[in-house]
Amino acid sequence: MRYYGELGRRLTQNGVRGVPDLLALHDQIKRALDAFSRQEIGWAAEQTQRLVEALVRMDANLAALRRLKAAFGQPAPPAGSAAS
Repeated sequence: MRYYGELGRRLTQNGVRGVPDLLALHDQIKRALDAFSRQEIGWAAEQTQRLVEALVRMDANLAALRRLKAAFGQPAPPAGSAAS
């Protein structure tokens, strides 16, 4: 019983009203995902992974450019700024 109460408390903290609501959400997500084939979901996951890898490479390239700017005496804009 104590575990069930703790589970309910944690679910409520995350916007789920309890175990019955969690099960209803599970069913809703399952029905929504049934509209897609495993191949489509796999393709989307692969594309997402490629995008993440490209963003990591871009971040590394930008960090290298900031270091080069600093090495040549030009103040580099802070990370995340829109300045070039």
